[in-house]
Amino acid sequence: MDSSEDAQLELGEAWRAGLAAGVAKRMRERRLAVGLSVQRVADICTRDYGLPMKRSVLANFEGGRRPALSVAELLVIARILGITPLDLLFPVGTEPDTEVLPGIREETWEAAKWFTGESDVIPGLRGAADPRSEAQAVQLFRAHDRLIESWGAQQRFNMTAMQDRAAAGGTPDATFFEGMAKALADLEASIREVRQKIRSVGLTPPSLPTGLALSEETRQFADTPAGRELNKYAPRTDGEK
Repeated sequence: MDSSEDAQLELGEAWRAGLAAGVAKRMRERRLAVGLSVQRVADICTRDYGLPMKRSVLANFEGGRRPALSVAELLVIARILGITPLDLLFPVGTEPDTEVLPGIREETWEAAKWFTGESDVIPGLRGAADPRSEAQAVQLFRAHDRLIESWGAQQRFNMTAMQDRAAAGGTPDATFFEGMAKALADLEASIREVRQKIRSVGLTPPSLPTGLALSEETRQFADTPAGRELNKYAPRTDGEK
């Protein structure tokens, strides 16, 4: 083994040690913040998750005498502490950058996005044309989430606006209703489009919220004067114009 290989091994070892120390620090800080002892965390790991854990194992990790946690341990401990595994791995919001790979520092938020798949930029290759990480699945699902959130907000706006109009006894305004119906229909079309894209790459789309399948609240409102009025302007789904 030549000196360059020795240096690379030392770099890798220092990175692993630093990564473990960071996880241990954040784990201890969170454990103390929620009032759990090391023994309590170990007991919950064993009793509630079937992951045998001794107090000494966790104490040694927090104290830097154990080099790492397994992926299973990381997931379970994050769940017990009421945070995400990402919170343990990357100090988002508390440290501006982090050594995400041996000798490669990135802005902490960028490193976290690469880890979650929200960014396809590979650490250390920012600005390069190639290569890119394969992150299509996460990005499509994120787009789906954003559309569902927008659809829910639009639906709530429509319901409130129509209820207010019905309560005030105002004269129905076709343009007003058409605009609301179109906004909701456009979002539903976008949701269908992204779900088709998800299927086109061989993936299964996430489940839809109950409201998209006509929730009980929507059914009840549909049978009111304002609800029936809006329905006049809703896009037809039976093939008619």
